[in-house]
Amino acid sequence: MRYRDPAQQILKAYYNLLNGSVFLNGSTVVIGTRIPKRTSEYVLLYIEDMANHNTGAEVLYNVTVAMQIVSMQAVSEGDEEKVNTIFEQVIELVDDPDSFNMDNFRCLTSQFEGSEHETEMTDSSYNIIRKLRMSNFLEQTI
Repeated sequence: MRYRDPAQQILKAYYNLLNGSVFLNGSTVVIGTRIPKRTSEYVLLYIEDMANHNTGAEVLYNVTVAMQIVSMQAVSEGDEEKVNTIFEQVIELVDDPDSFNMDNFRCLTSQFEGSEHETEMTDSSYNIIRKLRMSNFLEQTI
């Protein structure tokens, strides 16, 4: 069996699952691996870790997908409710392994691995960032 790289397919599956399904104050939250400039609330998707677990008969991957949920606010604002609202919606959508549609892989498990919370203040904005990690066990199908 030829080894295939699951990175693009799992990111695309996350994008397809989340895009248009996460809302904040009636507006759709931007989801993606690239975020347009001047976007104040968004979810950035990326691969944090990937390990191959070849059994000889099957090709398996453990892929950790990280999602940074970001809210950029005025220095005087600092409302963490926005990030928490987006976080709750995202975590509900990504816990079912059958929800991830990929061409060459099948998602066997999708488990919450942890989250981190951080804030940063710049001269022009107060940024609230919540990082969510999901561990996905994938089986290569072809």
